[in-house]
Amino acid sequence: MPASYEVAVIGRGLIGSAAARHLAEAGHKVVVIGPDEPPDRRTSQGPFCSHPDEGRITRIAGRTRVWSELAARSIARYTDIANRSGIEFHSTCGLVSSSPKISEWLENSELAGGKARAVDTDWVAAETGISLTNGHPVLYEGAPAGYINPRRLVNAQTNLVEQAHGLVIRESASTLTEGLDGYQIDGDCGSLTAERVLVTTGAFGSELLNRPLDLRRMPRTTVTAEMSIDGDLPSLICVDPPDNRLEEIYWVPPVRYPDGRIALKIGGNLRGSEPVTQEALTQWFQSDGDPIEVEALKNSLLGLLPGVEIISWAQKPCVVTNTSTDHPYIGWVESGVAVALGGCGAAAKSSDELGRLAAELFNSENWNDSLPSSAFDPIFS
Repeated sequence: MPASYEVAVIGRGLIGSAAARHLAEAGHKVVVIGPDEPPDRRTSQGPFCSHPDEGRITRIAGRTRVWSELAARSIARYTDIANRSGIEFHSTCGLVSSSPKISEWLENSELAGGKARAVDTDWVAAETGISLTNGHPVLYEGAPAGYINPRRLVNAQTNLVEQAHGLVIRESASTLTEGLDGYQIDGDCGSLTAERVLVTTGAFGSELLNRPLDLRRMPRTTVTAEMSIDGDLPSLICVDPPDNRLEEIYWVPPVRYPDGRIALKIGGNLRGSEPVTQEALTQWFQSDGDPIEVEALKNSLLGLLPGVEIISWAQKPCVVTNTSTDHPYIGWVESGVAVALGGCGAAAKSSDELGRLAAELFNSENWNDSLPSSAFDPIFS
């Protein structure tokens, strides 16, 4: 007989590992299933994820009130997660953001208890060396804004799952079949059963669901720049950056990567970019990304940091999984199966709260939170 659990979490990324922790610490018999980062993405057949990285922006100021509240709740638990797991993952270098919607971001920050404030481009240039020329308003958010290390956060959450006696299976699941006593899960993970299932597979895993969700899997390319600056750069979000082929860019200040380089990571989105099918994702993750996007990102970085000396460049692909609501889907999609996926490019910083909200689905039949359930309702394609 396959091993049996109350809840199986399929997907061990940022949201899945957080959900598994909250479930295990609430006393559920939990298994969380998901492979480690592949040793070589160029030869791996997947599934892939986008958290194998050293930096993701964290902040309270966000594009909606929901996003700001999700971030504030998660950030409030960072210290506890780090202390109990023994894994540090948060750096408080601050954030500069330039956008036509800065007034909305400031309002959302205030409502969520954040301390973002309006600044001007002269202040930004003097304090950070960043040259903003897009003509948009600017905000600055100090600590706890900055960045998190997503690899380390997943490791911290996984550590806490095991401390709470949850089982971690570091392999993938490929099929989910309903039976008389719940669901059977099979794949490289072996064969096991669970009364109920939470699917947190990001851009992958649609074959696990009976009905496809309305998800837009957007291919993105990130660039890392080893540079002469090793001082106190903040994280950055900039709409209409210097290279107008890009709608928006972000960066995470220089951090140490596994190859030994101390490099700034920059990413963004090309105007007019199109989604990729799940079937084409493996080939995308095995590639070097989009050379046009790489060129535009390099140009934008050089425009924002005039005079910076770049020692080396590197690049790799990732994927942003967007929903039709601009918020993650968290909810039941069939009897006994719930989802928590669709990070919309903003979930890393808020992943602990997103995981908690998903775990709460298994503690109560009704949504029990001040945030509206309608913001997270799954929508089918």
